[in-house]
Formats: sequence, structure tokens, C-alpha cells
Amino acid sequence: MTRKVLCPPTNKLNLFLTIFLVVLVMGLSSSQVKRQYSAEHTAKFFSPIKLTKPDTRYRLGSLNHSSDFIVASEGLLLENAPDLVPQGQAFGQTPDFEQHDRFWLYANIVNYSENSDWVLHIRNFDFQQFRVLIRGRDGQVVHTLRDTDFLDSTDISTIGRAVNIELQKGESYLLVIELNAKFTTGYPYLALMGEYQYKLWNLQMDYVFKIMIGIILGFILLGFLCWLLMAEMTFFWGALSSLLMLIYYIEFSCMPAILWQSTYEKATLFWLLVSLSLLSLLAFSASFLQIKRSSGIWNCAFVVAVLTTVSVAVASTMISFKESTVLYIFNSIFVWLLILSSGISKVRKDGHYYTIYICGWPLLIMFILEITLVVDRPSNSIEEINDHYEMIQVLYVQIFHMLIQAIALILRIKALYMEKLKMEKLNHEKSRFIAQSSHDLSQPLYSMGIFLEHLNPHVHGVDGKMMFEQLKNTHHQLSESFHSIIDLCKLEYGGIIPELKSIQLTNLFSQLQDEMRILAEEKSIRLKFQPCSLQVLSDPILLERMLRNLITNAIKYTDEGKVVIGCRRQGKNVVIHVTDTGCGIDNEDLKRIFEIYQRSGRNSSDSSGSGIGLSIVKLISELLNHPVEIKSIPGSGSNFTICVPRLEHVSLKDEKETEPKEDLPVVALVFQDDDLKDMLSHCLQKWRCPVLTFTSVEDVCQSNAPLSILLCEYAILKNSSLSSDEVSALAQEILAACTCDSDTNLPDNWITLSPTAPPAQLRALLNAAIRCR
Repeated sequence: MTRKVLCPPTNKLNLFLTIFLVVLVMGLSSSQVKRQYSAEHTAKFFSPIKLTKPDTRYRLGSLNHSSDFIVASEGLLLENAPDLVPQGQAFGQTPDFEQHDRFWLYANIVNYSENSDWVLHIRNFDFQQFRVLIRGRDGQVVHTLRDTDFLDSTDISTIGRAVNIELQKGESYLLVIELNAKFTTGYPYLALMGEYQYKLWNLQMDYVFKIMIGIILGFILLGFLCWLLMAEMTFFWGALSSLLMLIYYIEFSCMPAILWQSTYEKATLFWLLVSLSLLSLLAFSASFLQIKRSSGIWNCAFVVAVLTTVSVAVASTMISFKESTVLYIFNSIFVWLLILSSGISKVRKDGHYYTIYICGWPLLIMFILEITLVVDRPSNSIEEINDHYEMIQVLYVQIFHMLIQAIALILRIKALYMEKLKMEKLNHEKSRFIAQSSHDLSQPLYSMGIFLEHLNPHVHGVDGKMMFEQLKNTHHQLSESFHSIIDLCKLEYGGIIPELKSIQLTNLFSQLQDEMRILAEEKSIRLKFQPCSLQVLSDPILLERMLRNLITNAIKYTDEGKVVIGCRRQGKNVVIHVTDTGCGIDNEDLKRIFEIYQRSGRNSSDSSGSGIGLSIVKLISELLNHPVEIKSIPGSGSNFTICVPRLEHVSLKDEKETEPKEDLPVVALVFQDDDLKDMLSHCLQKWRCPVLTFTSVEDVCQSNAPLSILLCEYAILKNSSLSSDEVSALAQEILAACTCDSDTNLPDNWITLSPTAPPAQLRALLNAAIRCR
């Protein structure tokens, strides 16, 4: 029988204690080995950076020469980093600041060069505080690179921050870099370079950066200037959107730190800038593409895009940075797709310059990528970070965008200008047709008036008499409107030739007073002609027509009070004024009161007439060179004035004024366009002006004819073999004018005429030649 021996309880307890002590000792040994292994791994796993050339940039952002970015635990100080390696997840070269707000990076450096002055540079401004610890044989030192108060230790470059460090020849150093941020940032590009090399590189980057900024600001200033000169809102929105985009990109550069010591924290102001940039781009696109309320679905789409952008801007103030980023990504993509799709629709419908407009939108694609990850942060850890000059590259992209859009705007303006010339030509042909057909059109009206007079004795009864009077009034209004339109067309076409004669204003006023008294009595207002014994030089019929239209207009818009017509001397001229106490004209109506079919906004619906009386006054004033001015106070009345030359102060003799045919200027025409040349020749000959045609400006100079006026086409003048001094001297001898655009740079003393050479400008040119003689 085998006897089983049991261990006493005391022996079991001793055995348990022995095993526990062994395990504890092994654990402590293992911990020490692990900590020692971690330190060795941190110091020896990556090879040291050997500094041999001070003109070379040595990247620290590489796992071949530095550790991973390691989470710096709460409570651990950078000063203790070389002795205590924190335990935690490694993030490669792209620390994730959404999980942790502080990271350390270790690197070994050995200086084999003769240079001891080095610069440590970090490319990004997103880190709130960048610190570096340097431990050598003689101890360690900590440098802090700040966004604010940087003048004590930090050098701010165009695309990052830097600090000067001293590394002795032959010495080995341990660098521990600490990064701190509260949101997603871009690549933490780190580099070591010699002090001289850094200054040279910094100067080059700063030079390129400022040139790009200057070019963009020049485009923006030019856009605002074009908006002020042309009152075209497309230029305003284009310049404003470019300015906001420039501010957005500058926000990632050194400017905020230099100008207002910014901490670069992406807060409400950042998202407001993004929203304003998107809204200005929408406004520019809508203005360029001419999106209006009548545009249907495109107008609705742009309104939705504006409302969406405003809603996202409001929402970004109430959600996290990451959620705001996601919202702006989708919002920017929607805006980009809307701009491109609406532009493609315009290309298919309207014009080729919209194709160039579409080609200028890669900037918005870059803009979307910028918003996507704030800079260009990758989602996965990488082993090496290379040079990247994104802050400068985006400025090149913006210049490309502005240049393409400027070309598209120029082509659009050119297309609109060609369309305007086409409309002017059609309008001129229309006026010419109506003016030449006036006899055929007026004959039926004249016959109708005769038939009405013969019909009068055969109309009986009260109702018949009433209908007959209404028919006569209707015929009278129709006849007046028709003759006004005919006169207007003749003036536009140049079918009316003024005949300057001596006019006694007393006789003219007496004739108009007898005619206008009936109209004034019908409205129970006073009509007063002040006595005037002055004589003027003008066309009696045309001057009478001007005054008749002004007096009729004054009576029409005066319900009580009076209308006064008088004159006064003003130097060598006589100023004829027509003053009324009527309703007056609003300030906004004064600028367009002489336009065709325009009336004052006050009581315009209650006034009869064709609405072209003042247009005729304006055209006659240009034809006769009698300036017309107006002053008006709403609710108190208006005052129209006509400035006419006094007879004793004109350059022509009395006997020659009554026969202008004998002393009219001789006109030389030099044109390649046969149609335009024939039209000008016909118009001048109707005004009894002698006309001579030449093939070149050189022939005009060699001619012995007594020329007073030279009318030339710009293409012929530009290709002339004469020097600029000879061309300018020719314009001093005779009155020289050239048909070209208003902004064309002509030689000295030359006058610019519209490409269609309207009759009003021709007549003004003849008047100037007569005054010169």
C-alpha cells in the first residue's frame, strides 16, 4: 500500500511566494529591456543625417533619417524627451492631430562640414507652436518657433518658419522636434540648410511670391478700373472674386503672421472667407453668362447655389471643423458643376468666347482640393515628405485663371461692339429708307385732310358732328406724329441741310406767340415772350422747330402758372431760354430726357404726343452746333436754354451768311470703303460742300487744292508712309478727322469720328471749319 505524503500548508505558501518573486523580477527585467530597446530603436534604427555641404537642404521628414511621429503623452516635457521615449502608436511622417494634439520626432545629426551656422526650416504655418530640442556633447537647448511674437527667435519666410542653430564641426547631435496643432494640417516638411543657403533660398521664394502677388493685384486693379469706366458689373465681380481668392491663398502664407501676428487657427473668419469667395465666383459667372430672371432653370439653379452657400456658412459656425470641411467640399463641387454646365450651355447657344471662359476654371478645381483637406493632408501615413511649393503654385493658377477670363471678356466686348455697329448700320439704313419714302407716305395723309374738309358740310346731327371732330383730332395727331418721325429720320440720315441766315429774334418770337397762345389758353396758363432786339445766325426753320418743340413741351407739362420765353447776351452768343412752372423733371430722368420716346416720369401717362420732340431738339442742336442745356426742380418747373451765335460776332460777313454755298469748306475724302465714301460724298454734296476724293494721305499733301477738311479712314492713315511729325503738321494746316474707335491713339491734332460717321458729327465738323476760317 502506497502512502501518500502531503505537503504542509507552510511549505505551499513558501513555494507560491517564491514563484511570485521570480515572475516579478522577470517582469521588471523585461520592462527594462523593453525600455532600453525602445531607446535604442529610437536612436539607432534610423541612420544619422551627415551634414557635408552647407548649400544643400537636408530633409528631416524621412524614416531613413528620423523616427516616426510619436504621441507625446500628457505631462511629458520636451526637455525630458531624449531620456524618456513615450510609448504609443507611431504615425510615420504624417501625425494625426484629430486624435492627439502633440507629437515628437527624433533625428540624429552629425556635422562633417566646416560650417557651424545652420537653419532649421519648417514649411507649414498650421502648427500653433513648433519647438525643437538639440542635445549635444555640451548639453541641450530648446528653440521655440512661434506664429506670434516671433521677432525674438523665429524668422518668418514666405512659406514657413525657421530658426538659427549652431552645430559644431565633427559633433553629433540629437534633435527632438515637437509639433502642436488642434486640427488637420498639411505636410510637416522639415529641412536643415546652411545659413547663407537659407537666406538665398528665402530671397528667391520671397521674390517670386511678391511678383505673383503684384501681377494679381494689377489684374484686380485693372478690373475695378474697367468697371468704373464702362459701368459693366462683370468686371466688378471678376475683380472682387479674384481679390477674395487672393486673400484666401495669402491666408496660408507668411502675410498673416507678419501683418497681424496671426495664430493661423481656422475658425469662423476662415469659413466666412471661403463662403464669400464662392458667392463672388457665382456672381461673376452669372454676370458673364448673362443669367437673368428670364433665364429660367439656370436662374433658379444659381439662386439655389447662393442659398446653399449661405446656409453652409451659417451651419459651419455650429459644427466641428471636420464636419464643416465636408459640407464645403460638397458645396464647392456643386458650384463648380453649375458654373461649367451653364457655360457649356452658353457655348452651344451663343458664342465661341464662352469656350475660352470655360477653360479658365481649373482654379476652382484647385480651390475645391484646397478645401478638401485644408492643404493636402494624405489619409495614410507616408515615409518621406518632399519639397512642395503649393502656396506659390496656386498663385500661378490664379494668374492663369484671370488671364483666360480677361481674354474671354475682351472677346465678348468685341462681339458686342460688332453687334452695335451692325445695329447702327441697320438703324441708319432704316432712317434713310423712311426719309427717302417721306413723300410717298405723306401723300395719303395730305389727301385724307382734304377729304375731311370736303366731308364737313355733309355731316349732320350732334352725334355725327362729335364723331367728325374726333376723327379730325385723330388725323391731326397722326399727322403730327408722322411728320415728327419723318423729321427725326431725316436728321439721323442727314437729309436736312441747314441754311444759315440772319434771324431777328423779335420776329421769331412774335410768330411763335401767335401760334402757341391757343394752346396756353386751353390750359389757362400765361404765355409770356420777353422783348428781344438781338440778331442771331442760324437756320430759321430749324431754330423755329427747336423753340416750338420746347414751348409745346413746357405747356404740356404745366398745369398752372406760366411759361416764359426770353433771351440774354452771353459773350459772343445769345442764350434763348424757355422756362415753365410745371411738374419738373426728376434727376434720374434728366440724363435720358433727350432720348427717343423718353418722357419725364411725372404725369407721363397723361400726356399725349409721340415722345420724340426733345429728341428732335437734340439732333437739331447738334446739326446747327447750338448747345441745349436743361435745369429742373421737381415740382417747381424746368428751364431749357439754347446757345446761338450773335450775328455781329460770327466770322462770316453778312452778305456771305445769306449765301453759304459760295464759302463752304472744301472736303477731301480718303477711304477704301466705297459705300462709306459714297454716303459721305452724297451727304456733303447735299449740304453744297465741294468734295474731292484721294487714294492716300500723301496725295492730299501734294495737292494744291484749297482744302479745309480731311476725312480719312484709319487703315489708310495707319499705313501712310508719312512720318508722325508730317501727319501732325498736316492736321495743323487743315481740319483733319479719322473714322475709328473712340479709344484709338491718333496723331496730334487729329479728330476722332465714329466709324459710321453720323451726319450730326459731320455737321459739327463743318461748323468748326467755318469758325476756324
